[in-house]
Amino acid sequence: MYATLTAAHGRTWPAVLVTLLLASGCGAQESDQGTPDAAPTPTAPRQSVRIVLLHHSTGECVWNGGVPAWFEAYNAARGTRYAIAEQAFPKESPYGWENYPYDYWNIWVRNAGNRPYKQEPTLEILSKQYDVIVLKHCFPVSAIDADTGQADVASSDKRLENYRLQYAALKKKMHEFPKVKFIVWTPAALVAGETDAEQAGRAKQFAEWVRSAWDEKGDNIFLWDFRALETEGGLYLKPAHAAGDSHPNEEFSRKVAPLLAQRIVDVIEGRGDTGSPLGGTPGQAPALPAPPVAPTPATPPSSPPPPTAESPAGDTGDQPPAPAATEAVKPPADADGAWVFDDAETPEAAKQRWTAAAEYVADGGANVIALRFAKGREEDWGEYGPQRIVESRPAAKNVDIAPYRYMALHVKTDRAMELLLKFVTRPDPAGPADQSQFAFTAYLHPEAGSWKTYTVDLTKLELGLDGDAAYAAAGKPARPMHLTMLTFVTNKKHEAAKVLLDDITFYRALPDALQGTVVQP
Repeated sequence: MYATLTAAHGRTWPAVLVTLLLASGCGAQESDQGTPDAAPTPTAPRQSVRIVLLHHSTGECVWNGGVPAWFEAYNAARGTRYAIAEQAFPKESPYGWENYPYDYWNIWVRNAGNRPYKQEPTLEILSKQYDVIVLKHCFPVSAIDADTGQADVASSDKRLENYRLQYAALKKKMHEFPKVKFIVWTPAALVAGETDAEQAGRAKQFAEWVRSAWDEKGDNIFLWDFRALETEGGLYLKPAHAAGDSHPNEEFSRKVAPLLAQRIVDVIEGRGDTGSPLGGTPGQAPALPAPPVAPTPATPPSSPPPPTAESPAGDTGDQPPAPAATEAVKPPADADGAWVFDDAETPEAAKQRWTAAAEYVADGGANVIALRFAKGREEDWGEYGPQRIVESRPAAKNVDIAPYRYMALHVKTDRAMELLLKFVTRPDPAGPADQSQFAFTAYLHPEAGSWKTYTVDLTKLELGLDGDAAYAAAGKPARPMHLTMLTFVTNKKHEAAKVLLDDITFYRALPDALQGTVVQP
Protein backbone atom coordinates (compact mmCIF):
# COMPACT_ATOMS: atom_id res chain seq x y z
CA MET A 1 0.00 0.00 0.00
CA TYR A 2 1.24 3.46 -0.82
CA ALA A 3 1.95 5.87 1.98
CA THR A 4 0.50 9.10 0.64
CA LEU A 5 1.50 12.72 1.06
CA THR A 6 0.61 15.79 -0.92
CA ALA A 7 3.00 16.42 -3.79
CA ALA A 8 5.51 19.17 -3.02
CA HIS A 9 3.93 19.66 0.39
CA GLY A 10 5.09 18.80 3.85
CA ARG A 11 8.65 17.89 2.99
CA THR A 12 11.57 18.38 5.36
CA TRP A 13 14.27 20.31 3.58
CA PRO A 14 17.89 21.03 4.45
CA ALA A 15 18.74 23.83 6.79
CA VAL A 16 19.74 26.38 4.16
CA LEU A 17 16.83 28.29 2.69
CA VAL A 18 16.99 30.09 -0.63
CA THR A 19 13.63 31.83 -0.91
CA LEU A 20 12.80 32.71 -4.47
CA LEU A 21 10.22 35.47 -4.54
CA LEU A 22 8.98 35.26 -8.11
CA ALA A 23 7.26 38.58 -7.99
CA SER A 24 9.80 40.75 -6.24
CA GLY A 25 13.52 41.19 -5.69
CA CYS A 26 15.87 40.10 -2.92
CA GLY A 27 19.34 41.17 -1.90
CA ALA A 28 22.17 39.14 -0.43
CA GLN A 29 25.21 39.92 1.68
CA GLU A 30 28.70 39.83 0.25
CA SER A 31 30.45 36.50 0.60
CA ASP A 32 33.62 36.26 2.65
CA GLN A 33 34.86 33.38 0.50
CA GLY A 34 37.34 35.46 -1.46
CA THR A 35 36.97 37.91 -4.35
CA PRO A 36 33.65 37.90 -6.22
CA ASP A 37 35.22 36.51 -9.39
CA ALA A 38 37.17 33.76 -7.69
CA ALA A 39 35.76 30.30 -8.42
CA PRO A 40 36.14 27.60 -5.78
CA THR A 41 38.51 24.80 -6.56
CA PRO A 42 37.70 21.09 -6.28
CA THR A 43 40.37 20.73 -3.61
CA ALA A 44 38.88 23.42 -1.40
CA PRO A 45 35.10 23.05 -1.46
CA ARG A 46 33.04 25.72 0.17
CA GLN A 47 30.76 25.21 3.10
CA SER A 48 27.44 23.59 2.27
CA VAL A 49 24.72 26.05 1.29
CA ARG A 50 21.08 25.13 1.61
CA ILE A 51 18.66 26.74 -0.82
CA VAL A 52 14.89 26.54 -1.15
CA LEU A 53 12.59 27.71 -3.94
CA LEU A 54 9.09 28.60 -2.74
CA HIS A 55 6.69 28.39 -5.64
CA HIS A 56 3.47 27.33 -7.28
CA SER A 57 2.99 26.34 -10.93
CA THR A 58 5.08 29.01 -12.69
CA GLY A 59 8.04 28.28 -10.46
CA GLU A 60 7.54 24.59 -11.02
CA CYS A 61 7.77 25.09 -14.80
CA VAL A 62 11.15 26.77 -14.41
CA TRP A 63 12.30 24.21 -11.84
CA ASN A 64 11.46 21.41 -14.25
CA GLY A 65 13.37 23.26 -16.95
CA GLY A 66 16.58 21.93 -15.42
CA VAL A 67 17.43 23.74 -12.18
CA PRO A 68 18.35 20.62 -10.12
CA ALA A 69 20.52 19.18 -12.92
CA TRP A 70 22.31 22.52 -13.32
CA PHE A 71 23.30 22.54 -9.64
CA GLU A 72 24.43 18.91 -9.80
CA ALA A 73 26.70 19.77 -12.71
CA TYR A 74 27.96 22.94 -11.03
CA ASN A 75 28.79 21.14 -7.80
CA ALA A 76 30.58 18.36 -9.67
CA ALA A 77 32.61 20.80 -11.75
CA ARG A 78 33.44 23.38 -9.06
CA GLY A 79 33.66 21.31 -5.90
CA THR A 80 30.82 23.23 -4.26
CA ARG A 81 28.06 21.85 -2.08
CA TYR A 82 25.00 23.89 -2.98
CA ALA A 83 21.89 21.88 -2.08
CA ILE A 84 18.70 23.22 -3.64
CA ALA A 85 15.16 22.07 -2.83
CA GLU A 86 11.68 23.27 -3.73
CA GLN A 87 8.31 23.33 -2.04
CA ALA A 88 4.84 24.66 -2.72
CA PHE A 89 4.21 27.75 -0.60
CA PRO A 90 1.65 28.15 0.69
CA LYS A 91 -0.07 24.79 0.29
CA GLU A 92 -3.60 24.58 -1.02
CA SER A 93 -4.85 23.43 2.36
CA PRO A 94 -5.35 24.67 4.98
CA TYR A 95 -4.04 28.12 3.99
CA GLY A 96 -5.12 28.25 0.35
CA TRP A 97 -3.41 28.40 -3.06
CA GLU A 98 -2.55 32.11 -2.75
CA ASN A 99 1.01 33.47 -2.81
CA TYR A 100 0.65 37.17 -3.48
CA PRO A 101 2.23 40.07 -1.55
CA TYR A 102 -0.61 39.98 0.99
CA ASP A 103 -0.07 36.26 1.67
CA TYR A 104 3.68 36.55 2.27
CA TRP A 105 2.96 39.52 4.56
CA ASN A 106 0.15 37.64 6.30
CA ILE A 107 2.27 34.54 7.05
CA TRP A 108 5.67 36.14 7.66
CA VAL A 109 4.86 39.53 9.19
CA ARG A 110 1.37 39.52 10.64
CA ASN A 111 1.71 35.99 12.01
CA ALA A 112 5.46 35.92 12.63
CA GLY A 113 6.90 33.65 15.28
CA ASN A 114 8.29 30.23 15.96
CA ARG A 115 5.04 28.40 15.27
CA PRO A 116 3.67 27.72 11.78
CA TYR A 117 0.67 29.70 10.64
CA LYS A 118 -1.97 27.40 9.16
CA GLN A 119 0.79 24.81 8.72
CA GLU A 120 2.97 27.25 6.75
CA PRO A 121 6.50 28.07 7.93
CA THR A 122 7.28 31.56 9.14
CA LEU A 123 10.64 33.21 8.53
CA GLU A 124 11.61 32.33 12.07
CA ILE A 125 11.26 28.68 11.04
CA LEU A 126 12.69 28.91 7.52
CA SER A 127 15.73 30.88 8.59
CA LYS A 128 16.81 27.95 10.76
CA GLN A 129 16.57 25.55 7.82
CA TYR A 130 17.96 27.46 4.85
CA ASP A 131 20.72 29.85 3.88
CA VAL A 132 19.05 31.13 0.72
CA ILE A 133 15.31 31.62 0.22
CA VAL A 134 13.89 32.21 -3.26
CA LEU A 135 10.29 33.49 -3.44
CA LYS A 136 7.79 33.99 -6.26
CA HIS A 137 4.22 34.98 -6.91
CA CYS A 138 1.81 33.32 -9.32
CA PHE A 139 1.07 35.29 -12.49
CA PRO A 140 -2.32 36.61 -11.22
CA VAL A 141 -0.18 38.98 -9.15
CA SER A 142 -0.11 41.10 -12.32
CA ALA A 143 -3.91 41.46 -12.44
CA ILE A 144 -3.66 44.74 -10.53
CA ASP A 145 -6.73 46.93 -10.03
CA ALA A 146 -6.69 50.72 -9.80
CA ASP A 147 -5.80 52.37 -6.50
CA THR A 148 -8.56 53.70 -4.25
CA GLY A 149 -6.47 56.23 -2.33
CA GLN A 150 -6.92 54.20 0.85
CA ALA A 151 -3.93 51.88 1.03
CA ASP A 152 -4.22 49.05 3.54
CA VAL A 153 -1.38 46.69 4.35
CA ALA A 154 -3.91 44.14 5.64
CA SER A 155 -5.94 44.14 2.42
CA SER A 156 -5.76 41.21 -0.01
CA ASP A 157 -6.96 43.46 -2.85
CA LYS A 158 -4.43 43.47 -5.68
CA ARG A 159 -3.62 47.19 -5.89
CA LEU A 160 -0.32 49.05 -6.18
CA GLU A 161 -1.01 50.99 -2.98
CA ASN A 162 -1.40 47.76 -0.99
CA TYR A 163 1.50 45.96 -2.70
CA ARG A 164 3.91 48.76 -1.77
CA LEU A 165 2.96 48.66 1.90
CA GLN A 166 3.21 44.86 2.01
CA TYR A 167 6.60 44.86 0.28
CA ALA A 168 7.91 47.53 2.65
CA ALA A 169 6.89 45.40 5.61
CA LEU A 170 8.38 42.28 4.03
CA LYS A 171 11.70 44.01 3.44
CA LYS A 172 11.85 45.15 7.05
CA LYS A 173 11.09 41.58 8.15
CA MET A 174 13.72 40.01 5.88
CA HIS A 175 16.30 42.44 7.24
CA GLU A 176 15.77 40.79 10.65
CA PHE A 177 17.57 37.72 9.24
CA PRO A 178 20.87 39.15 7.91
CA LYS A 179 22.51 35.73 7.60
CA VAL A 180 19.87 34.58 5.13
CA LYS A 181 19.98 35.73 1.52
CA PHE A 182 16.64 36.31 -0.17
CA ILE A 183 16.05 36.23 -3.91
CA VAL A 184 12.76 37.65 -5.16
CA TRP A 185 11.43 37.13 -8.69
CA THR A 186 9.98 40.20 -10.33
CA PRO A 187 6.27 39.57 -10.90
CA ALA A 188 5.32 37.03 -13.53
CA ALA A 189 3.46 38.63 -16.45
CA LEU A 190 0.15 37.73 -18.06
CA VAL A 191 -0.48 37.04 -21.73
CA ALA A 192 -2.44 39.75 -23.53
CA GLY A 193 -5.60 37.63 -23.66
CA GLU A 194 -5.80 37.35 -19.85
CA THR A 195 -5.47 41.01 -18.91
CA ASP A 196 -5.94 44.50 -20.37
CA ALA A 197 -3.63 47.40 -21.08
CA GLU A 198 -4.49 49.19 -17.82
CA GLN A 199 -3.74 46.18 -15.61
CA ALA A 200 -0.63 45.32 -17.62
CA GLY A 201 0.61 48.90 -17.27
CA ARG A 202 0.18 48.76 -13.50
CA ALA A 203 2.01 45.42 -13.38
CA LYS A 204 4.93 46.92 -15.29
CA GLN A 205 4.89 49.94 -12.98
CA PHE A 206 5.05 47.67 -9.91
CA ALA A 207 7.99 45.71 -11.34
CA GLU A 208 9.85 48.95 -12.08
CA TRP A 209 9.18 50.16 -8.52
CA VAL A 210 10.54 46.90 -7.13
CA ARG A 211 13.69 47.24 -9.23
CA SER A 212 14.36 50.95 -8.78
CA ALA A 213 12.96 51.82 -5.35
CA TRP A 214 12.30 48.75 -3.24
CA ASP A 215 15.51 46.86 -3.96
CA GLU A 216 18.66 48.37 -2.52
CA LYS A 217 22.31 47.48 -2.71
CA GLY A 218 24.26 46.22 0.26
CA ASP A 219 21.50 44.33 2.03
CA ASN A 220 20.51 40.65 2.03
CA ILE A 221 17.74 40.93 -0.59
CA PHE A 222 18.25 40.43 -4.33
CA LEU A 223 16.13 40.23 -7.47
CA TRP A 224 15.87 37.80 -10.35
CA ASP A 225 14.25 39.79 -13.17
CA PHE A 226 11.93 37.08 -14.42
CA ARG A 227 9.44 39.58 -15.81
CA ALA A 228 12.07 41.14 -18.08
CA LEU A 229 12.86 37.71 -19.51
CA GLU A 230 9.16 36.93 -20.07
CA THR A 231 8.13 40.25 -21.61
CA GLU A 232 11.39 41.36 -23.24
CA GLY A 233 10.52 44.86 -22.04
CA GLY A 234 6.88 44.86 -23.11
CA LEU A 235 3.60 44.75 -21.21
CA TYR A 236 2.71 41.10 -21.71
CA LEU A 237 4.16 37.62 -21.56
CA LYS A 238 5.40 37.06 -25.11
CA PRO A 239 3.29 34.48 -26.98
CA ALA A 240 6.47 32.62 -27.97
CA HIS A 241 7.22 32.08 -24.27
CA ALA A 242 3.70 31.05 -23.21
CA ALA A 243 2.16 27.59 -22.85
CA GLY A 244 -1.25 28.60 -24.18
CA ASP A 245 -2.06 30.55 -21.02
CA SER A 246 0.15 32.65 -18.73
CA HIS A 247 2.37 29.74 -17.74
CA PRO A 248 5.83 29.67 -19.34
CA ASN A 249 6.19 26.96 -21.95
CA GLU A 250 8.74 24.17 -21.86
CA GLU A 251 11.17 25.79 -24.31
CA PHE A 252 11.24 29.08 -22.42
CA SER A 253 11.52 27.29 -19.06
CA ARG A 254 14.56 25.39 -20.30
CA LYS A 255 16.15 28.66 -21.46
CA VAL A 256 15.67 30.55 -18.21
CA ALA A 257 16.29 27.71 -15.71
CA PRO A 258 20.10 28.07 -16.01
CA LEU A 259 19.74 31.84 -15.68
CA LEU A 260 17.90 31.40 -12.39
CA ALA A 261 20.53 28.92 -11.20
CA GLN A 262 23.34 31.29 -12.15
CA ARG A 263 21.60 34.15 -10.36
CA ILE A 264 21.38 32.07 -7.18
CA VAL A 265 25.08 31.19 -7.42
CA ASP A 266 25.99 34.85 -8.01
CA VAL A 267 24.16 35.77 -4.81
CA ILE A 268 25.79 32.95 -2.83
CA GLU A 269 29.27 33.85 -4.06
CA GLY A 270 29.03 37.58 -3.35
CA ARG A 271 28.08 38.89 -6.80
CA GLY A 272 24.47 39.66 -6.00
CA ASP A 273 24.87 43.43 -6.42
CA THR A 274 27.31 43.26 -9.33
CA GLY A 275 26.00 40.34 -11.38
CA SER A 276 23.20 40.58 -13.90
CA PRO A 277 19.69 40.50 -12.33
CA LEU A 278 18.75 38.33 -15.30
CA GLY A 279 21.28 35.70 -14.28
CA GLY A 280 23.15 36.10 -17.56
CA THR A 281 22.51 36.98 -21.17
CA PRO A 282 19.16 35.70 -22.50
CA GLY A 283 19.71 33.03 -25.12
CA GLN A 284 23.17 32.22 -23.80
CA ALA A 285 23.62 29.62 -21.11
CA PRO A 286 25.86 30.69 -18.21
CA ALA A 287 29.41 29.45 -18.41
CA LEU A 288 29.42 25.99 -16.91
CA PRO A 289 31.35 22.84 -17.72
CA ALA A 290 29.19 20.17 -19.31
CA PRO A 291 27.69 17.92 -16.64
CA PRO A 292 29.04 14.39 -16.37
CA VAL A 293 26.80 11.53 -17.38
CA ALA A 294 26.04 10.77 -13.75
CA PRO A 295 27.06 13.86 -11.74
CA THR A 296 27.88 13.32 -8.09
CA PRO A 297 28.87 15.82 -5.43
CA ALA A 298 32.61 16.35 -5.15
CA THR A 299 32.44 15.81 -1.40
CA PRO A 300 29.75 14.40 0.87
CA PRO A 301 27.68 16.72 3.04
CA SER A 302 29.30 17.66 6.32
CA SER A 303 26.21 16.52 8.21
CA PRO A 304 23.21 14.34 7.47
CA PRO A 305 19.93 15.93 6.39
CA PRO A 306 17.31 16.63 9.03
CA PRO A 307 15.21 13.63 10.11
CA THR A 308 11.99 13.00 8.23
CA ALA A 309 8.95 10.86 8.86
CA GLU A 310 10.50 8.23 6.60
CA SER A 311 13.91 8.26 8.33
CA PRO A 312 13.48 9.37 11.95
CA ALA A 313 16.36 10.65 14.01
CA GLY A 314 18.52 7.89 15.37
CA ASP A 315 17.57 5.40 12.63
CA THR A 316 20.87 4.57 10.97
CA GLY A 317 20.09 1.05 9.87
CA ASP A 318 21.20 -0.23 6.49
CA GLN A 319 19.23 1.25 3.63
CA PRO A 320 18.87 -0.33 0.20
CA PRO A 321 20.80 1.48 -2.51
CA ALA A 322 18.76 3.95 -4.50
CA PRO A 323 17.98 2.75 -8.01
CA ALA A 324 19.36 4.63 -10.95
CA ALA A 325 17.37 7.65 -12.08
CA THR A 326 14.65 6.71 -14.50
CA GLU A 327 15.17 7.08 -18.22
CA ALA A 328 12.42 8.13 -20.57
CA VAL A 329 11.70 8.44 -24.27
CA LYS A 330 9.50 10.93 -26.07
CA PRO A 331 5.91 9.88 -26.79
CA PRO A 332 5.59 8.09 -30.12
CA ALA A 333 3.40 10.87 -31.53
CA ASP A 334 2.53 14.40 -30.52
CA ALA A 335 0.15 16.23 -32.85
CA ASP A 336 -0.90 19.79 -32.06
CA GLY A 337 0.46 19.61 -28.52
CA ALA A 338 -1.36 16.42 -27.60
CA TRP A 339 -0.37 12.77 -27.17
CA VAL A 340 -3.07 10.15 -27.37
CA PHE A 341 -2.28 7.41 -24.89
CA ASP A 342 -5.23 5.29 -26.03
CA ASP A 343 -8.28 6.21 -28.11
CA ALA A 344 -9.49 2.58 -28.19
CA GLU A 345 -9.51 2.60 -31.98
CA THR A 346 -6.85 -0.09 -32.36
CA PRO A 347 -8.36 -3.22 -30.77
CA GLU A 348 -5.47 -5.36 -31.94
CA ALA A 349 -3.19 -3.36 -29.63
CA ALA A 350 -5.20 -4.05 -26.49
CA LYS A 351 -3.08 -7.00 -25.37
CA GLN A 352 0.07 -4.93 -25.67
CA ARG A 353 -1.38 -1.84 -23.99
CA TRP A 354 -3.35 -3.31 -21.07
CA THR A 355 -3.22 -6.22 -18.66
CA ALA A 356 -5.84 -8.95 -18.92
CA ALA A 357 -8.22 -7.01 -16.66
CA ALA A 358 -8.97 -4.50 -19.45
CA GLU A 359 -10.34 -5.06 -22.92
CA TYR A 360 -11.82 -3.18 -25.86
CA VAL A 361 -15.59 -3.36 -26.30
CA ALA A 362 -18.17 -1.62 -28.46
CA ASP A 363 -20.35 1.14 -27.04
CA GLY A 364 -22.72 3.09 -29.26
CA GLY A 365 -20.84 2.05 -32.35
CA ALA A 366 -17.42 3.11 -31.01
CA ASN A 367 -14.59 1.12 -29.48
CA VAL A 368 -13.95 1.89 -25.81
CA ILE A 369 -11.85 0.47 -22.97
CA ALA A 370 -13.65 -1.67 -20.40
CA LEU A 371 -12.06 -2.05 -16.96
CA ARG A 372 -12.87 -5.46 -15.46
CA PHE A 373 -12.01 -4.87 -11.81
CA ALA A 374 -13.19 -8.34 -10.82
CA LYS A 375 -10.27 -9.69 -12.88
CA GLY A 376 -7.78 -7.19 -11.51
CA ARG A 377 -5.23 -7.54 -8.77
CA GLU A 378 -6.40 -7.25 -5.19
CA GLU A 379 -4.53 -5.34 -2.49
CA ASP A 380 -5.38 -4.91 1.17
CA TRP A 381 -5.28 -1.22 2.02
CA GLY A 382 -5.76 -1.68 5.74
CA GLU A 383 -8.48 0.61 7.11
CA TYR A 384 -9.55 1.40 3.53
CA GLY A 385 -10.28 -2.26 2.90
CA PRO A 386 -9.42 -4.47 -0.10
CA GLN A 387 -8.95 -2.70 -3.42
CA ARG A 388 -9.16 -3.92 -7.00
CA ILE A 389 -6.57 -2.71 -9.51
CA VAL A 390 -6.44 -2.55 -13.33
CA GLU A 391 -3.22 -1.43 -15.00
CA SER A 392 -1.84 -0.61 -18.40
CA ARG A 393 1.18 -2.73 -19.26
CA PRO A 394 4.51 -1.20 -18.16
CA ALA A 395 6.20 0.67 -20.99
CA ALA A 396 9.30 -0.94 -22.47
CA LYS A 397 10.99 2.33 -21.57
CA ASN A 398 9.43 5.10 -19.51
CA VAL A 399 7.69 7.83 -21.48
CA ASP A 400 8.66 11.47 -20.90
CA ILE A 401 5.42 13.26 -20.04
CA ALA A 402 7.11 16.35 -18.55
CA PRO A 403 5.99 18.54 -21.51
CA TYR A 404 2.34 17.85 -20.72
CA ARG A 405 0.32 19.84 -18.20
CA TYR A 406 -3.00 17.97 -18.44
CA MET A 407 -4.44 14.52 -19.06
CA ALA A 408 -8.09 14.09 -20.07
CA LEU A 409 -10.26 11.01 -20.48
CA HIS A 410 -13.92 10.12 -20.94
CA VAL A 411 -15.52 7.92 -18.27
CA LYS A 412 -18.85 6.11 -18.13
CA THR A 413 -19.97 3.94 -15.20
CA ASP A 414 -23.11 2.16 -14.10
CA ARG A 415 -22.88 3.46 -10.53
CA ALA A 416 -21.53 6.26 -8.36
CA MET A 417 -18.05 5.34 -7.16
CA GLU A 418 -14.57 6.60 -6.40
CA LEU A 419 -11.99 5.83 -9.04
CA LEU A 420 -8.30 6.44 -8.37
CA LEU A 421 -6.08 7.20 -11.35
CA LYS A 422 -2.36 6.70 -10.68
CA PHE A 423 0.56 7.81 -12.83
CA VAL A 424 3.22 5.27 -11.88
CA THR A 425 6.99 5.62 -12.25
CA ARG A 426 9.31 2.62 -11.93
CA PRO A 427 13.08 2.96 -12.42
CA ASP A 428 13.07 -0.35 -14.30
CA PRO A 429 9.81 -0.74 -16.25
CA ALA A 430 10.60 -4.39 -17.03
CA GLY A 431 11.68 -5.13 -13.47
CA PRO A 432 9.75 -6.71 -10.59
CA ALA A 433 6.48 -5.21 -9.38
CA ASP A 434 7.82 -4.92 -5.83
CA GLN A 435 10.71 -2.60 -6.75
CA SER A 436 10.86 0.85 -5.17
CA GLN A 437 8.50 3.08 -7.16
CA PHE A 438 6.23 6.06 -6.80
CA ALA A 439 3.00 7.40 -8.25
CA PHE A 440 0.93 10.57 -8.43
CA THR A 441 -2.80 10.10 -7.89
CA ALA A 442 -5.97 11.85 -9.03
CA TYR A 443 -9.38 11.09 -7.54
CA LEU A 444 -12.32 10.77 -9.92
CA HIS A 445 -15.93 10.47 -8.71
CA PRO A 446 -18.02 9.38 -11.68
CA GLU A 447 -21.78 9.18 -11.36
CA ALA A 448 -23.95 6.54 -12.99
CA GLY A 449 -25.16 7.42 -16.45
CA SER A 450 -23.76 8.94 -19.60
CA TRP A 451 -20.20 9.72 -20.64
CA LYS A 452 -18.41 12.48 -18.76
CA THR A 453 -15.01 14.09 -19.38
CA TYR A 454 -12.47 14.40 -16.57
CA THR A 455 -9.30 16.47 -16.92
CA VAL A 456 -6.41 16.08 -14.50
CA ASP A 457 -3.92 18.88 -13.83
CA LEU A 458 -0.63 16.98 -13.61
CA THR A 459 0.88 19.65 -11.35
CA LYS A 460 -1.72 19.15 -8.59
CA LEU A 461 -1.73 15.49 -7.66
CA GLU A 462 -1.13 13.44 -4.53
CA LEU A 463 2.20 11.69 -4.22
CA GLY A 464 2.51 8.11 -3.00
CA LEU A 465 5.75 6.26 -2.26
CA ASP A 466 6.34 2.52 -2.30
CA GLY A 467 9.79 2.84 -0.78
CA ASP A 468 11.44 6.23 -1.21
CA ALA A 469 14.65 5.20 -3.01
CA ALA A 470 13.18 5.53 -6.52
CA TYR A 471 11.64 8.89 -5.70
CA ALA A 472 14.91 10.25 -4.32
CA ALA A 473 16.86 8.94 -7.33
CA ALA A 474 14.42 10.64 -9.71
CA GLY A 475 15.12 14.00 -8.09
CA LYS A 476 11.93 14.16 -5.98
CA PRO A 477 9.69 15.49 -8.77
CA ALA A 478 6.58 17.45 -7.80
CA ARG A 479 4.51 15.96 -10.63
CA PRO A 480 4.55 12.97 -13.02
CA MET A 481 7.60 13.15 -15.28
CA HIS A 482 8.48 9.64 -16.49
CA LEU A 483 5.44 7.43 -17.00
CA THR A 484 5.71 3.68 -16.64
CA MET A 485 2.00 2.90 -16.62
CA LEU A 486 -1.47 4.05 -15.65
CA THR A 487 -3.25 2.33 -12.79
CA PHE A 488 -6.96 2.47 -11.97
CA VAL A 489 -8.07 1.51 -8.44
CA THR A 490 -11.46 1.16 -6.75
CA ASN A 491 -12.78 -0.50 -3.63
CA LYS A 492 -13.55 -4.19 -3.93
CA LYS A 493 -17.23 -3.49 -3.27
CA HIS A 494 -17.29 -1.99 -6.79
CA GLU A 495 -15.47 -4.86 -8.49
CA ALA A 496 -18.58 -5.72 -10.55
CA ALA A 497 -18.98 -2.14 -11.77
CA LYS A 498 -19.13 -1.50 -15.48
CA VAL A 499 -16.44 1.12 -16.07
CA LEU A 500 -15.73 2.33 -19.60
CA LEU A 501 -12.93 4.70 -20.70
CA ASP A 502 -12.16 6.45 -23.96
CA ASP A 503 -9.76 8.98 -25.49
CA ILE A 504 -7.05 9.02 -22.82
CA THR A 505 -5.00 12.01 -23.99
CA PHE A 506 -2.17 14.16 -22.62
CA TYR A 507 -2.17 17.91 -23.46
CA ARG A 508 0.55 20.54 -23.28
CA ALA A 509 -2.09 23.27 -22.79
CA LEU A 510 -5.75 23.05 -21.87
CA PRO A 511 -7.93 23.09 -25.01
CA ASP A 512 -10.96 25.37 -24.96
CA ALA A 513 -13.22 22.33 -25.23
CA LEU A 514 -11.91 21.06 -21.87
CA GLN A 515 -12.53 24.24 -19.91
CA GLY A 516 -14.59 23.39 -16.84
CA THR A 517 -13.63 19.71 -16.79
CA VAL A 518 -10.55 19.94 -14.57
CA VAL A 519 -10.87 17.75 -11.48
CA GLN A 520 -10.25 19.48 -8.16
CA PRO A 521 -7.30 17.88 -6.33
